[in-house]
Amino acid sequence: MVPDPGMPSAGARSAVASEEMQAIRALAIQVAAQATLARATEVLGGTLAGLLNAPLALLSRDPFCWRFEAQAFPESPSNGALMKFPGSQTTEDPVRQLQEDSGHAWTAISLGALGDRDWALLLPGQSGIWASRPGFEQLIESIGWSLGQVASRERTDYDNRFQRKLHAFTHRLAREDDARRLNSLVLRTLASQVLAGTGALATYNEADGGLEIEATLGYPRSIVEHLRIRSGEGVIGRAYESGKAMVGDSARDGTRRLRYRTDSYMVLPVVAGSHRLAVIALTDRSDGRPFDARDFQAARLLAAAAAPAFTRERLRTRLADLTQLATVDAVTNLFNRRYFETRLEAEVERARRQGHDLALLVIDIDDFKHVNDTRGHLEGDRTLRDVADLLRAGVRIFDVCARYGGEEFVIVMPAATVTVAQQVAERIRARIERSFSHDSPPVTVSVGVGMLGSRSTADELIDVADRALIAAKKAGKNLVCTGTERFGRP
Repeated sequence: MVPDPGMPSAGARSAVASEEMQAIRALAIQVAAQATLARATEVLGGTLAGLLNAPLALLSRDPFCWRFEAQAFPESPSNGALMKFPGSQTTEDPVRQLQEDSGHAWTAISLGALGDRDWALLLPGQSGIWASRPGFEQLIESIGWSLGQVASRERTDYDNRFQRKLHAFTHRLAREDDARRLNSLVLRTLASQVLAGTGALATYNEADGGLEIEATLGYPRSIVEHLRIRSGEGVIGRAYESGKAMVGDSARDGTRRLRYRTDSYMVLPVVAGSHRLAVIALTDRSDGRPFDARDFQAARLLAAAAAPAFTRERLRTRLADLTQLATVDAVTNLFNRRYFETRLEAEVERARRQGHDLALLVIDIDDFKHVNDTRGHLEGDRTLRDVADLLRAGVRIFDVCARYGGEEFVIVMPAATVTVAQQVAERIRARIERSFSHDSPPVTVSVGVGMLGSRSTADELIDVADRALIAAKKAGKNLVCTGTERFGRP
């Protein structure tokens, strides 16, 4: 409690009041000159405790809770000052907390809204004791003014730095075309903005029906790479399901994990319209303080800036999937007939322009119906895949392998002479014969080789190769035959 000042004479009281007002003005100027609120509250607390001869605390409040910003004691504290303030921890009711801890009455005196927070001075005793003190109202006004000056400058500096960071972030996002680097960029940018030392970024894996951790900070991804989080499960799953960001305290809601050093966490979904694209979880602020409203607002703006990049990556992935479905055979993973026909037309035109040779191999698995009837269709599909793998392994890097239909395959060979085409065809035939020699029944192929004539069309080239394949079948199968140009002669 504040000591009773006694009853000095009117002159003495006037002199004391004048000295106090000078001290108040000097203190206000000194506090207003500080570069940061943290330093300003430190200077203010130490001087003010001596001026009032009482322990005190400075508190700020954002939409989440109260926070102890600074505390100080006079050089010769009264008994009421023997208690301990709760450091920088947050609390929903600081007055009640201190009264319960100390067993003394405390009062909170508002300093007004400074920057983006409400501030208060916490003093021992009932409010009436301080309200009746001469010059106390001017003291509170001076404190509020000086802290307001620092808060305004700090907020302006913060906003300017954040705008520069947001601008640089959006430019980097626009240039990033790799999903893994994108995930890491987003996670690390948000974490650095709010000083988080631990974090994770998850995206929804449709194949597994759950959220997959794609990037981590503060611990290896290998710990969680196989984890799948269901929608609505845990804080990450709930944020994904609701599409709403949240700030919480793991000690209160029972989500604390051993690898986390602090209780405060932040979870932000990345959303574009009604599409939920990713979820970012952050914790372990480096200074040990809980995340505040400023952190929350900045992280949400950065997450919103990342949404177009995630949308672009999602569309790129879907386009790749659609391209795969449109051009690749599902059983063999070779190109399909539609792609082959388009590509053959292009290669025919190129061969004519450049005066190059063009070869086409048509390959058919001998007696494939017997393979299906003997081993079943699942084994038949396996045989098709194995043959496709051998075709890929037996051709040049720029040749085009495709499944033409059923058990028939084609290989387009740009700039291949008839000798090269025959050599490749024979190598493929022999390799397949060896690979399936122990199967029952054994698997072999027949190959027809066609060469593009001077005025042949793509359809005529297919016909030449197909006729050569028929000749190989009639000659006993497991053979390579070369067709002659039958169309387009001058």
